[in-house]
Amino acid sequence: MIKTSLSAGLTLSLALVASTIPSVSQACGGFFCTTIPINQAAEQIVFRQEPGMVTAMVRIQYSGNAEDFSWVVPVPDTPELSVGSDLTFNDLEQSTRPRFNLSINGGVCSQDSPNFALTPDALGAPVAESADSGVVIEQETEVGPFDVQVVSSDNPDDMSIWLADNGYLITDRGDELLAPYINLGMKFVALKLRSGETAGSIQPLIMKYPSDRPMVPIRLTAIAAEDDMGVLVYVVNDQLGRAIPDNYLHVIPNLTKLDWFNGSFNAYASYQNLVTDAMDEAGGQGFATDFAGTITSEISSGFSRILFFGTSFEQLSEIENDAEFLSMSLSSTTNFSRAVDNLQNFLPLPDGLTVDLYFSPTRLASVFTAQELATARAGMNEYFVTREIEPLQNSVELVPEGAYLTRLFTTLSADEMTLDPTFNYNTTMPDQSPVREATVNASCTNEVSNWTLTLGAGTGREGEVVLDVTGEPIPGFGIGIPTPIDDQPAAFAQQRTSADAEPETLVQAVFSPMMINADGSVEGGLMNIVNTIDDTQMEMQTETGTETEEVAESGIDSLSPVASTGSSGGFFGATGYSIIALIGFVLFRLRRTFGFILSERISGKR
Repeated sequence: MIKTSLSAGLTLSLALVASTIPSVSQACGGFFCTTIPINQAAEQIVFRQEPGMVTAMVRIQYSGNAEDFSWVVPVPDTPELSVGSDLTFNDLEQSTRPRFNLSINGGVCSQDSPNFALTPDALGAPVAESADSGVVIEQETEVGPFDVQVVSSDNPDDMSIWLADNGYLITDRGDELLAPYINLGMKFVALKLRSGETAGSIQPLIMKYPSDRPMVPIRLTAIAAEDDMGVLVYVVNDQLGRAIPDNYLHVIPNLTKLDWFNGSFNAYASYQNLVTDAMDEAGGQGFATDFAGTITSEISSGFSRILFFGTSFEQLSEIENDAEFLSMSLSSTTNFSRAVDNLQNFLPLPDGLTVDLYFSPTRLASVFTAQELATARAGMNEYFVTREIEPLQNSVELVPEGAYLTRLFTTLSADEMTLDPTFNYNTTMPDQSPVREATVNASCTNEVSNWTLTLGAGTGREGEVVLDVTGEPIPGFGIGIPTPIDDQPAAFAQQRTSADAEPETLVQAVFSPMMINADGSVEGGLMNIVNTIDDTQMEMQTETGTETEEVAESGIDSLSPVASTGSSGGFFGATGYSIIALIGFVLFRLRRTFGFILSERISGKR
């Protein structure tokens, strides 16, 4: 008996943009730039829910000229502002990413055995109102590398003009996209880089404000979004339970279609593509749960490692010689390019010299005066405290050991960003392990190979045999997954989730084992797609992306066109979702143009 193991993990480096909103907090709003919209390859947000308050930490990735950077995000009230650390995002992503472990028992016949190895792989003072512009500057302050203004207006036209006049690019849709937030009385945080800062100086922004639950104001992001932009949301709370999408579908991908066989990189790429296809089938607006569970010492251990930097800096501070301190400091930084940029503000490189100069205390002392070195040391000391140590501490405080963490993932294109996703909490839904397991059982009988794929722990379909293949090798490097799998739907289930109730399954794919015979014929596989909702129970609605009068009068705190309350009902009607899912299964290769048209016209309310 041969048993091998393949660990396939997700590798993800996401960029991001953020925002916030009324009594439903928000992150990942829109970018407005001086010359061109910021390229938002992806968005990554950490929400920390506390009683009546939400803290949102938003990762911002930008490449371009510093003078062209600008960022605008809606918030429910003037927030407390600080900066965080990219290192926390990196460590959090690594420790919670989905991992796909494949065990192989036995072996196929020699003629079907490929020759490859499976390898795992501080708030500012209020500022007077500008009577002429129609925009109130609520606050002006400096936070980390940013100049920050918090502004408000009761007129979308006035706000649009103010943003344009102050160097923020507003497209033709500016008024349209700003209006829903202004109508809700929201304010806007407007960022630019401070003079002397570079694009490498950008750090995650942390905003704390009154709110009962998180929201991602995604509509503004449509201005600069690429197709299938990844959105990764972490929600942390103490006793509220698992975070669930409140007005988007909860979508469970069909892991039969996952590439379990070709290593870490391919498994993650396969998972991302699978999620994208599953969301398309669900009408373009849904989230998958990557992880849900308690923050253990295993997850938080990385945070302890990055906080060790603070201890290292204390030891560095004991060095008396200024040139030696400056040289050693660059070897201790968490962001080398940013630290070098900062040091160059105090000790500009003379013509003909390179940054190697900074690593030699002797050369530093020969090129710069003692006063210049002392001034640079004081500046770098402030830099390390305010731009590295304190941001690390701010970030780690948002994800304490013992708290409950949910990681949700989706992909969205601009035409799907018509509804701001909100999140609620459910205490009855089980944890979701980051590890999904599957097993291949292989044999060779009378020179005929046979192997099966059985889903295991973490998949929600433990023990289900999904493939039974005869006369073909196990997929691997150079050998593709059996093509009949392509005809299966990408979404195993589409659910409506709500607080303190079991998920309501709207669309469910029903499978029997797909048998692929030696002659290439196929039996079994997809048996049915079950619509579990009575269409007559749901009302139809013809508009999405705009708040109805009914919701506005209800007092429900949500940017959603139709808000959800309690444990019954959902933002979209089941009829709309079911139709989209059934048509999406038949036409899922046609991308999302048709799905978007449907999602604009077919939706219901709770």
